[in-house]
Amino acid sequence: MATEQALFRAKAVQAQQQRLEGQVSIVQPVSSTVLCCCLVLIVCSLLLFLHQANFSRKETVQGYLKPTAGVVRIQSQRSAVLKQLYVTDGSRVEAGQKLALLSSEEFLAAGHSLTSHLQSSLTHQLKLNSQKQQELIQSFEQQDQQLSAQIHHIKQQLSDNQRQQQLLSERIELQAERLLAQQALALKGHLPRLQFEQQQDQHLMLQQQLAEIQTLAQSIRQQQIQWEHQRQTLPVERQRLLQQLKAERLQFEQQKTELLARGEVLLTAPVAGRVTNLLVSQGQQLQGSQVLMQLLPESGVLYAHLLVPTRAFGFIQPGQKTWLRFDAFPYQRFGLYQGEVSQLSKAVLMAQDPDSPVQIHEPVYQVQVRLDQQFIEAYGEQMPLQAGMLLTADIVLEQRSVLSWLLDPLVSLKGRFQI
Repeated sequence: MATEQALFRAKAVQAQQQRLEGQVSIVQPVSSTVLCCCLVLIVCSLLLFLHQANFSRKETVQGYLKPTAGVVRIQSQRSAVLKQLYVTDGSRVEAGQKLALLSSEEFLAAGHSLTSHLQSSLTHQLKLNSQKQQELIQSFEQQDQQLSAQIHHIKQQLSDNQRQQQLLSERIELQAERLLAQQALALKGHLPRLQFEQQQDQHLMLQQQLAEIQTLAQSIRQQQIQWEHQRQTLPVERQRLLQQLKAERLQFEQQKTELLARGEVLLTAPVAGRVTNLLVSQGQQLQGSQVLMQLLPESGVLYAHLLVPTRAFGFIQPGQKTWLRFDAFPYQRFGLYQGEVSQLSKAVLMAQDPDSPVQIHEPVYQVQVRLDQQFIEAYGEQMPLQAGMLLTADIVLEQRSVLSWLLDPLVSLKGRFQI
């Protein structure tokens, strides 16, 4: 001990003799095996999550609601005043039911109605036309009777002429026999030559009379043929003139109808359905071709009419789910509504569709989406959807895992290397 004190200083020895109080804990380092197992477990869990976790690849497009049976647009054909409105927005109507009464009455400087004045003039023209038809029928009946009497009279003349010809023929035969007998006597000198020549002259006169009567008969036959032909053409000529008068009458009636239409026009429902998009009010001045309202046919079911750009059309297939957001019902408050792609168009739509409320700025395909429901649940009520409502749709193109999405760059590089 004395030797140790001689080797070390007293203060150093004293410092080594002071110890910490408490239990001694021996800490051993974590083994590498445990660390490897934990790391493998974490990696496997991460890979399993990447493989099982899916996300939807979707395409967002614009569109609007459209009925399957089409929308019937009720519009004014000319400038007019809406005199009477018989329906309200949302009301149901039957085919032929009154919708609106339009008035386009015009007045003269004296305060009289121009339409009434023109109608009176056309009514007078129609009356004159009827009188002309009656006079024409009576005139042709008189002509037919007159020709019938003339034909009957000329037949009598022809019959008398034939009897005269028969009598003259008999006289000529007798005169010829007598002339032969007298010729024999004259040759023997028993008859004076002058008397024989007188008999010859009388025979020639009878032949001349027969020729004249035959010529008259021919003239009578020609007159008979002419009058019979004229009588046969009377019905054709009468029908032709009556057709002209009827065509003139139809023209007057058409003008009268057009005048009535210029005065007041009653618009009726062409089909049974529900009134939507009522855009006018009673007493309003309407312009030509202005749409008053639209009719949604009862048999029509609304569907979403989507306009998909050509760049996004390649993976769209029937049966794909679609989430719809209606502009009239904010999705933050009323949520999303589901549909299903039912039909795809085969042709690209280039120009603006006149019935489409959505502006088209690029070539698009038309996609039809069947709605799961025809109403929106808002504030405890079912509010029906309206044709023409704008919407935004998210079309779910495919379901992919996160791992597949992460490996896409490698797959694309592989394709490039193969090229």
